[in-house]
Amino acid sequence: MKLVSHYLQGISDVGFFPSISLLIFFLFFAGMVWWAFKKSNKAYFAQMESYALDEDDMKSSEINNN
Repeated sequence: MKLVSHYLQGISDVGFFPSISLLIFFLFFAGMVWWAFKKSNKAYFAQMESYALDEDDMKSSEINNN
């Protein structure tokens, strides 16, 4: 880590990059939370919660037909 920190000390305003990274992460996280709790997603989530069960039923019926 000393090797990296030695080179990073030579770059001006290197302390700015962690702040930008945190801001990008926070905006992405807040966007995902907002998307997950939107009221318009209820139909999508209702469809997706039964998707795995529907897929298994379809595969088992295909196996029985063959």
